[in-house]
Amino acid sequence: RLSVLLVLVLCIALTFTLVGCKKDKNEESGYLNPLTGIRTEEPIKAARPLQVSIDNVGSAIPQSYLSVADLVYEFPVEGNQTRLQAIFYGEIPDHFGPIRSVRPYFVDLAREYDSLFLGHGWSPDAKNYLLQGHVAYINAMNSDCAFYRVNDKDSPHDSYLDWTEVKRKIDENGWWDEKVEIKPFQFLEVSEDDKDESAVEGKKATYITVYYGASNCEYTYDPETKLYTRTVEGSAYVDRETNESITVSNVLVQRVTSSVLDYKGRLGIDMCAGGNAVLYTNGVAIEGTWSRDSLDSRTVFVDKDGNEFKLQPGKTWVQVADQDCSVTHK
Repeated sequence: RLSVLLVLVLCIALTFTLVGCKKDKNEESGYLNPLTGIRTEEPIKAARPLQVSIDNVGSAIPQSYLSVADLVYEFPVEGNQTRLQAIFYGEIPDHFGPIRSVRPYFVDLAREYDSLFLGHGWSPDAKNYLLQGHVAYINAMNSDCAFYRVNDKDSPHDSYLDWTEVKRKIDENGWWDEKVEIKPFQFLEVSEDDKDESAVEGKKATYITVYYGASNCEYTYDPETKLYTRTVEGSAYVDRETNESITVSNVLVQRVTSSVLDYKGRLGIDMCAGGNAVLYTNGVAIEGTWSRDSLDSRTVFVDKDGNEFKLQPGKTWVQVADQDCSVTHK
């Protein structure tokens, strides 16, 4: 009887051990990047995101390290052109550029993520806005940071800044003394065989066109990699540092209404007005809306049933599209 009891105890212990091992294997581990949904073994070193106003016309292209940015927002600006707002958090590159001037709605975005904001120049309204102190920023117009010009681009598309200068200013001002809590996007769950556990329902959309007028782009979906490759009017769109094409997991269209503010054609955009939205992920289009309670809160994107959009883990480009921007897919 004693031997039977001993065997029984050993079986029970073994059962609990196996269950425990199985649980440990399935438990999520590591540190979640709230902007990409990707887990890493080491915690993210940055205490807050860095947002950089990136030029997107003329010899500014190709830009540096856009492939590293967790998020990139493309905004309309005067002249039917666009400017990019690259948000770096999971990985910080060695340098940033080409850096360009600021518009007020770029500052609105920096408030959304509580970002440290890098720019070179500003519109009059953006200058007044920055000087009010709503966001931490470094701007070439009033900073002692050593912005510099690169040789392979024409002015004013050639302004750069090294990370060493940014980090010096961060330490000097205590901007990383306390880690900012970032509200995460919602992401699809991915199983061990790299297939989504949740089916993504929507209209087929493997080719997307975005036309602002003077700045236009396309995205082509690859079902094998689950990535969208970005092109500009059919030509390759690459990272200056790697010469590799820019690819993203998600393309998010945020519909806004713009108005012309001055004789130079600068625009005004209410980033809390709400509007329509479309998420392109896994080769489908999901229609919905966006809303934002205040300038210091995050934008929420939901589908037609009111459920928050679920993104494929990875990098996302947000196309902020006004009434003059045409977005189509097939």
